[in-house]
Amino acid sequence: MQPKPHAHILTGILFAATVVLSSTSLQAGWRSSLYPEDWIPGYHDANGRFLHDFSYAGYRRGETGIPDRTGEVIDVSTAPYHADPTGMTDSTAAIQAALDAAASAGGGIVFLPAGTYRVFPPENQKVALRVEGDNIILRGAGADKTHIFNDTFQMREKTVIEVKARDAAWWYADGKKSAATADFANGALALPVADVSVFQPGDAVAVRNDPTDAFIASLGMTGKWTSQNLKNRALVFFRRLVSVDPAAGTVTIDTPIRYGLRKDDGARVVKLGGHSVSEVGLEDFSMGMAFHPGEGWGEEDFAQEGTAAYDVHQSHAIVFTSAENCWMKRVTSWNPPDNPPSVHILSNGVKFEKSRQITAVDCDWRYPQYRGGGGNGYLYTLHGNECLITKCKAVGGRHNYDFGTMSASGNVLFDNLAKDGRLGSDFHMFFSVTNLLDNMTCDGDFLEAIYRRWGGNPVHGVTTTQSVFWNTNGLRYIASPFEFGGTMHDRPQFLVESEQCGDGYVIGTRGPASKVKTSNFLEGEGLGDTLQPASLYQDQLKRRLGR
Repeated sequence: MQPKPHAHILTGILFAATVVLSSTSLQAGWRSSLYPEDWIPGYHDANGRFLHDFSYAGYRRGETGIPDRTGEVIDVSTAPYHADPTGMTDSTAAIQAALDAAASAGGGIVFLPAGTYRVFPPENQKVALRVEGDNIILRGAGADKTHIFNDTFQMREKTVIEVKARDAAWWYADGKKSAATADFANGALALPVADVSVFQPGDAVAVRNDPTDAFIASLGMTGKWTSQNLKNRALVFFRRLVSVDPAAGTVTIDTPIRYGLRKDDGARVVKLGGHSVSEVGLEDFSMGMAFHPGEGWGEEDFAQEGTAAYDVHQSHAIVFTSAENCWMKRVTSWNPPDNPPSVHILSNGVKFEKSRQITAVDCDWRYPQYRGGGGNGYLYTLHGNECLITKCKAVGGRHNYDFGTMSASGNVLFDNLAKDGRLGSDFHMFFSVTNLLDNMTCDGDFLEAIYRRWGGNPVHGVTTTQSVFWNTNGLRYIASPFEFGGTMHDRPQFLVESEQCGDGYVIGTRGPASKVKTSNFLEGEGLGDTLQPASLYQDQLKRRLGR
């Protein structure tokens, strides 16, 4: 049985019975009952159900396109850097020197001409290439022409490219702050606080709560979660202040919060120090990682020293940390010539960690060598706010797309392909509230939002609420049965499985594999071809921008 959240937190959210509209009413073109033609943010149906406005996701909240930057170019293959495009010698230091020069200059285009560039994390370091300043573009000549080759399989908890300021903002810092004078309403922009003098417009802030016993109980997680084992895992929304109103005792943020925060749970606004790196773009290159020839690829081998899985555990190709208003476009994985065809990278692909308003577009990530337990083999991982992944592909991951932790909210997956996942693309752990999966195509994959009894201390538990699956396209159900942990298991023959805490929404599915399993709100199973609008994200963005 699912836990029942406090009604005043969820603005009337109840356990929703499955709603199925008749086929005849939906054949000729139909709209969701939650999204009428005159929809505006805050619209609720008679049962208190509603859809968030997801249009704030991505670079600059979708209000401007990703820039095509021009200007002075730092060519890494020329003096004084002399990076080797033949791949014969190590280019790590040369490329890093070019990135550092761009950072010192306040930005620049670091260009990797066609070729293969051999890199690896220097001794006693966790990262091969660091992008630490604003306004830096790392650009290749094309994903099929410029290849970055990570030439080591000793990558345990290491990253090839990290975008992160040296003095990165920490979302769970608790410095200068002001407590709520009333509960922060779900979807609110104006927040009532005790002392507005702490703030000024433009401040980076964290809107957050504490994982109190009452908050944990509201999610049905008493005895499984505690305030100690959820430390630095509380709900947090990274925002910028638009205005401060001393007379009203409120501050206004640039993007709505995605869940109601109670005063009694320590709701507050915290002014963040440090720096969120911005206006960084990764463009037009591919990345491959050296194949590990060793043995020991079992589900739990990541914890066993001496195994191949131990060596590659929790490695990442690209990580954005404490970043905002950045992007990656036409960046893909690559199959190095000496690797088997089924190995592009060692474990994880791209991760947005405590970052917001990052866009990934036209990217294609495939074939991790290790897809065992402990967080391995994920191709796109979202641990941030209001990020957008669009027109991207993920093939052959453990989880092709993954939401995790209470810092993951307001994110949008739009018009992407998930193919041949070992497990479903999922909401994975710790209550990632209010995200949108819009026009996702699953080919031998499925989308999942369920209670997860797995994990360590604490268990993953309730994974989401108020998330929306909109117009999902199923080409083929995931292969079943399959081997997992040494035994054979059946996998769900569904396109979407949604058992969200409180309200969740599955609106429109289509294609030859369109079945849904849910206790949440359901409309239009198998009838997504005639759903209007075809994309919730695109329509909401047009409405907000007045287009």
